[in-house]
Amino acid sequence: MDRIRHRQGLSRHPVGAMLLVGLLLLAAGTAWAQAGVEFPGTVLLVDPAAGKLAVKKDGGGTRFTFVVNEKTQFEGTIKSLKDVKKDDKVTVLYAVTGSQYLAQKVTKGK
Repeated sequence: MDRIRHRQGLSRHPVGAMLLVGLLLLAAGTAWAQAGVEFPGTVLLVDPAAGKLAVKKDGGGTRFTFVVNEKTQFEGTIKSLKDVKKDDKVTVLYAVTGSQYLAQKVTKGK
């Protein structure tokens, strides 16, 4: 009898159950975005004025254009986007924010 009541209770609150699932997915997505993804490759284009950095993945041919902002960290021999040059080998740690690939960290020569 208790099992029947329990099942009826869940079926009476489908909106609450969907809201709970949505919140769990949102939390998982936020954690994934904060962790970042590494993208090693070769610099194709640098636009410091626009805060953009285009990198082509080595061996794979995939090309991403990253947004660089004041929170982006630089490591290796580079201190800012102005130090990055075409054909440099870099690794970009990025997170997807909306439709943009936001560069969290750019490391030269990795």
